[in-house]
Amino acid sequence: MLKKIIIPSLSLFLFTACSLKMPEFSMPSFLSSSNNKDSEALEKANICQKIENIDDKLFCYKKIVNENSYAQLRMGTYSVEKKDYKKAIEYLNQSINNKNAYANLPLAFLYYKAEGVEKDIDKSFKLLSDSSNTDPLAAYQLSRFYLLGINTKVDTKKGVELLEFAASKNVLTAQEMLVNIYKDGLFSQEKDAKKVKYWEDIIKKDVRDTNFEIYKL
Repeated sequence: MLKKIIIPSLSLFLFTACSLKMPEFSMPSFLSSSNNKDSEALEKANICQKIENIDDKLFCYKKIVNENSYAQLRMGTYSVEKKDYKKAIEYLNQSINNKNAYANLPLAFLYYKAEGVEKDIDKSFKLLSDSSNTDPLAAYQLSRFYLLGINTKVDTKKGVELLEFAASKNVLTAQEMLVNIYKDGLFSQEKDAKKVKYWEDIIKKDVRDTNFEIYKL
């Protein structure tokens, strides 16, 4: 059964927070083509994710965290929520060093919000840029930099393209933003009834948004 939860602040640090429907974990479609080693690492981390007792769950992650980039990613985001920023930065950098692009988003959050590190918008922008082709949530966040000219020139075409990529990967908030953009002609876009209907129809299909699950402990 689907249930509504509030997405933690790190996943929506630029846009207004809102509730999303979150399913039980399933591998996002954009991970289905990952190499075998990466898929095996994710499967091992998902065994820990399914454990309900928090102490047992943490013990499971800690057994594999030295070599598993998804365990590092999730322990990093967990540490952010616990405000243990030293540990968070350590875990997230380990994950990035192990070629896990999904760790870029929570680390970008820390640099943007100056939590555990000095504020560095350049670093935040670069981290999101480096992972936006892989991570739909990173693309969603990066779109605002371009739409509002944060740390870069305003580029509404690029911003909308990033939103459309995120929306195509079932990021509900990106889909909702596109409806508003094309309905009201925001960000220099022409009003487009066909695109409004397209994204409204996608939303009505209620396709499960599994994107945030990759970060969930």
